[in-house]
Amino acid sequence: MRILIVEDEANVRSFLQNAMKTLRRDVKIDTANHGADGLKLARRHSYDLIITDYHMPKMDGIDMTFTLRQEGYTMPIVMISADPVVESYALNAGANLFLLKPIPLENLRYMLDVFGL
Repeated sequence: MRILIVEDEANVRSFLQNAMKTLRRDVKIDTANHGADGLKLARRHSYDLIITDYHMPKMDGIDMTFTLRQEGYTMPIVMISADPVVESYALNAGANLFLLKPIPLENLRYMLDVFGL
């Protein structure tokens, strides 16, 4: 399984990496600091799942998600944010799931189960 984590906050990115490795030992994780780099990686590699923050410099998670969907990418995309108002924007842009920060480990386990990963 290969996951892309797009998150500008180093502590959140590290938490997500460690959580994914705890939940699925066979996971390969790539990371990006903002949506523009996330978009480049998503175009270059085949991911089973993308987890992206909403608010980031250069390109936010909404624009990255919308662009990937417009280009025909179908992998599950999970949008995360501390702002619950973002949920409807995320889902309208093509995200499959929205998780509110801070994210409990159980919610990440649920996310993987939902997508059969």
